[in-house]
Amino acid sequence: MPKAKQPAVMALFRTPQALLDAVRTVRERGYRGIDALTPYPVHGLPEALGLKVSWMPRITKTFFFVGAGLGFYFEYWAMAVTWPINVAGKPYFSIPAFMPVTFECGILTTGILTFLTLFAADRLRPKPSFKALDPRITNDRFALLIPTGFEGPAPATRLLEEMGALEVRELHV
Repeated sequence: MPKAKQPAVMALFRTPQALLDAVRTVRERGYRGIDALTPYPVHGLPEALGLKVSWMPRITKTFFFVGAGLGFYFEYWAMAVTWPINVAGKPYFSIPAFMPVTFECGILTTGILTFLTLFAADRLRPKPSFKALDPRITNDRFALLIPTGFEGPAPATRLLEEMGALEVRELHV
């Protein structure tokens, strides 16, 4: 069964500072699940929105070290244990000689497993087609989206107009 569209209010602001001030005020008033759309990254916006730090960098680093470790172990096993060949008097176990392949194994493992992890984290669900909310958001405007829920859009609309939004409109997202 398809989800019902959730009512929301979108406000457009002219400057990133006006958007940051609006986000802080809206969060202080108790609204949750708010989102901001900007034409470029705005310093301090993730903290103002209350976003958590992503867990993906830790997983990706773990994949790199596991892949590099397995690559290094495979080289050691192949060159020094299973089939030791004396090449120009060099040692069987040579760390500097193993580093390029170790690094490449780490990168390959990281790329593949991070890609699969992202699919698993997203639960392989299809996404609806994207419809642009306002073309000015990618150019020179900053948008704030507030899900209104059961209280309706009127209180959020009044609040955003008080904060100096250029335009406030109701959406069903």
